[in-house]
Amino acid sequence: MIAILVDAFVKATVLLLLAGAGTWILRRSSAAVRHLVWALACGGVLALPLASALLPSVRLAGWPRFDAPVGFDVHQVSGQPIAAAVPRTDAVRSASGPAAAPATTVTTVTPAADEGPVRFTATTDWRAWIVPIWLSGVAVVLILLAVGIARIWWLDRSTTASRDESWRRLTVDLSRELGLTRDVRLLQATGPVMPMTWGVRRPAILLPGDAEAWSMERRRDVLLHELAHVKRHDFLIQLIARVACAVYWFHPLVWLAATRLREERERACDDQVLRAGATPSAYATHLLEIAGGLRAARATSLASVAMARPAQLATRLIDVLDPLRRRDTLSPRLALPAWIAAIVIVVPLAAAAPRVAEPASVRVDTIPRRFDPDARSRRPRAVAATRPVTRVVLDSLRGCPENRDAQRHSTSTHQNNDDLSIVTTVGDCTVRLSSRGKFQFTRDFSDIASVPSDGQVVIEVDYGAHDRRLMVGPQERIYKIDGDVRPFDADAKSWLTETLTFLLRRTGYQAEARARWILDTRGIQGLIEEFGELTGDYTRRIYYQAAVESGKLDAAGYERLVTLAGQTISSDYELAELLISISKTQPLTDQMQAGFVTAAKTIESDYERHRVLTAALLRPGLTPAMQSAMLDAAADINSDYELAELLIELNQARPIDEAVRPAFFQAANSVQSDYEHRRVLDAVVQRQGTSPAMLRDVLISAKAVQSDYELAELLSEIGGSYALDDSLRPPFFAAAATLNSDYEHSRALLSVIARGTVPQPVALAVLESAKGISSDHELAELLLAVMTHVKVDEAVRAAIRADAQTIGSQYERGRVFEALERRSGQAPLD
Repeated sequence: MIAILVDAFVKATVLLLLAGAGTWILRRSSAAVRHLVWALACGGVLALPLASALLPSVRLAGWPRFDAPVGFDVHQVSGQPIAAAVPRTDAVRSASGPAAAPATTVTTVTPAADEGPVRFTATTDWRAWIVPIWLSGVAVVLILLAVGIARIWWLDRSTTASRDESWRRLTVDLSRELGLTRDVRLLQATGPVMPMTWGVRRPAILLPGDAEAWSMERRRDVLLHELAHVKRHDFLIQLIARVACAVYWFHPLVWLAATRLREERERACDDQVLRAGATPSAYATHLLEIAGGLRAARATSLASVAMARPAQLATRLIDVLDPLRRRDTLSPRLALPAWIAAIVIVVPLAAAAPRVAEPASVRVDTIPRRFDPDARSRRPRAVAATRPVTRVVLDSLRGCPENRDAQRHSTSTHQNNDDLSIVTTVGDCTVRLSSRGKFQFTRDFSDIASVPSDGQVVIEVDYGAHDRRLMVGPQERIYKIDGDVRPFDADAKSWLTETLTFLLRRTGYQAEARARWILDTRGIQGLIEEFGELTGDYTRRIYYQAAVESGKLDAAGYERLVTLAGQTISSDYELAELLISISKTQPLTDQMQAGFVTAAKTIESDYERHRVLTAALLRPGLTPAMQSAMLDAAADINSDYELAELLIELNQARPIDEAVRPAFFQAANSVQSDYEHRRVLDAVVQRQGTSPAMLRDVLISAKAVQSDYELAELLSEIGGSYALDDSLRPPFFAAAATLNSDYEHSRALLSVIARGTVPQPVALAVLESAKGISSDHELAELLLAVMTHVKVDEAVRAAIRADAQTIGSQYERGRVFEALERRSGQAPLD
């Protein structure tokens, strides 16, 4: 672990120094460009340890090396026997090969007759404390970050949304101006809190309590600054930088990079405001007054993006007032070279590793001495020679994963016509099969059966300290160990069988054919046992696929197979392909349901989970219980688009019956995007044969839609298409009451009135809901429409008069009363 920390420290230092040099070269560029460089650097230092573990090592002679220490050292004290090194040249035969090992030295202990017992002392190595200290530092920084996130979560839940329509309208206009597609929530605190933003999927902007008294110019500048943070995903980038500081808390350059990242972030957002037309002097005044009069909410500095912290204000004001500064935005055309440069730097840097000399001899363990019952006589006597006990490192592929770099592995397969090259690496072991011409394996895949007349197959294994190589031609075989030709005997054949089995299991080459052979010779149980020997998700999926297509599994076997696949296949794509194949070809019985749903829930990719559940849900003959279980799995899909598509496809494919309805709307209610949520509900509304119970659930679910436009669109569709009977009327007007926009509220109510003949209870409900419209013009237009389309009896007349009394504009109120006098007692015009 210490070697990993030191390696990460060295690589992070190189990366951050390169980033610092890059930002110095780009010092005359815009702040957005320099911010991208520091963001890529902070993300790069986090990716370095993971990439180093996954990528094959590139050994460099000059790369610094630090071996991991032991926790304590053992030292002999007085009375210890002297060990004499006796050379021994016995050849130690490898357990898997006939090659003789190099000469070794066996340490034999010869005790003296007058010596007392052997004693040892242990001294602690201070380096053993490095890892616990590092973990403690990581925990401290992450706990502080968690406290900040918890504080943000509490603010998000406890702060109310801004009710000022002008603020909301300005937010929508500026979001459209910036090309921001995400819905931004506007929250208003009760005290003097500095403007700040947070959130990734549902970003929020926090305003101070007196924000309503701000001038329009200050409102626009503050919102532009905070919306720029949202568009640039600064909250997420800051979290990444904080995690990098936690992992590298001991590295001063990482903290410096995080500071520079924060400074350039604020400058980039300032540039966005000035590019939008703000006056530099006025904007500088806003920053100064906000920094002087407002403070960030407690414990939020690590997890939020505040507008004007005093610590960095001086340099920002100078930059704002500097007319020569470049304030260009960051276009994809400029960002792409930076991403490519980061990849080009991080990947080779992660693969770099020190060159390590291979051991020159086989390790031998010895028994130091044997108990002598006559030692108490104190007379010298000869001690019989003790036979050493040896432990030999096996020359075997099974031994490869035991070396220090076992976590590093890679596989590549290249085929050009009939020429093939397969290479797989595990730690320091490399297995390679290359062929010229099309060859054939034996039926059991343990040997090469045939090679074309002009072809050749070469199988070789590089174990690090030595290697084996077999060249198979049309008429002969040449077998070598460390370059020396050896006979192709039984040991060589055993090595070849092991090597080919290892290669085929790891790479998946000829997986279909080999799986069929296992099925034919060892049956389905043999194939299931083979699953435990496989590596690589592609290979596992091919073998699972062969079991599925074999037709030899019963219902319990399919359930076991699906459960096993969910536990062993980590690739979302491969697991999705297998589950889709099963759902299309096999009946999803009750016994298979639990395993199928459990496996589907392990898929993290929203797209792949959508594919799996769609394939299963669209099959005919599914029981309601199975549909509900799969919809429950669908509710965990994070992507609003993927979840909405799944629900829309299900609604189009089959009617949602009473048993499935609760699970369907539970999944629909988990959609966070107002647009996608409305799309799902609208698909239900537009489907022919939708039951009143479904419509009632649609209206109940619609109350969660926060966008006035999306909710009004849905309510207008329902109001214009369906009669609001006693079951639909309460949830319809309850949803309409949540509309904050007077225009959208009026539009939703007009859809009910304009539909045609309107019963008196519906008309009265419309007029009751209209009391929530504060706009004089919108309310007057709605009341005039009611008088046009509804028979004005005494009850309706009284309700219209009551609504009209709330109109503040004398002109609009006069229009309503004048029309009311004309329409009293008359039938509707339509």
